[in-house]
Amino acid sequence: MNTVNRTPWQVQKSVVFALFIRELKTRFGSYKLSYVWMLVEPMVHMTVLSYIMSQFGGHPISGIDFPVFLITGLLPFFLFRNISLHVMDGVDANRALFSFKQVKPIDTFIARTLLESFLTAIILALLLIGMKLLGFQVAIRDPFLYVSLYGVMILMGLGLGMLFCVIAHYINEAKIVIRIAFLPLYFMSGVIFPISSLPPDYRAVLVWNPVLQGVELMRAAFFDNYHPVTGINHQYVIMFTLMVLFFGLAWYRRKRFALLAS
Repeated sequence: MNTVNRTPWQVQKSVVFALFIRELKTRFGSYKLSYVWMLVEPMVHMTVLSYIMSQFGGHPISGIDFPVFLITGLLPFFLFRNISLHVMDGVDANRALFSFKQVKPIDTFIARTLLESFLTAIILALLLIGMKLLGFQVAIRDPFLYVSLYGVMILMGLGLGMLFCVIAHYINEAKIVIRIAFLPLYFMSGVIFPISSLPPDYRAVLVWNPVLQGVELMRAAFFDNYHPVTGINHQYVIMFTLMVLFFGLAWYRRKRFALLAS
């Protein structure tokens, strides 16, 4: 195809695809075990937490295998976390490429988001298939809703990642604070326990966490007998996602030239 006659959409699509391949090679090209680690990380979490739970006497919800319960919380959280952090680092990691006028910071954001979404989906599928073969009960109640919520978590991570990217451009130390903040968020997002098991006072505070709401809704779409507590609803998660995506895109557009400055 004649490059002179290519539309802006065709140019951006080619750029994003090239960045996607570059990110894939950069992340895994020099370290073959990186592929294995992506699968091992959630398995380590699942094994350790399952052992701890067994020592305290059982499963958090009757009729749901605890390893499956964990995976349906761990992978959505890792998806959100990894997209946010990789988008935050997108400009610094690809700064040399911005000398080409076709390459824009938004292209790196999209490429990194697509890569993380693709890899997490593969890992989730492999883990669920593996657990099914081991005899665990694995059956998605509402696949369409589950995939839709998966997309919401992706967009939430992208929106926050763009906000983090601009913040980190002006306050470099913010990257350290943001990375550390994901540790308490991990424990406050219902990843390793059902929020229904908490006292009502704690529950009333935690339900304001949109990541927790996303995780809870994805579990409700996965399990037949998993029912979110009062305060968990789709509208809240969707509105929060649209808000951070809007402000992320707006702030990026306003500061896109500053982001390219050395």
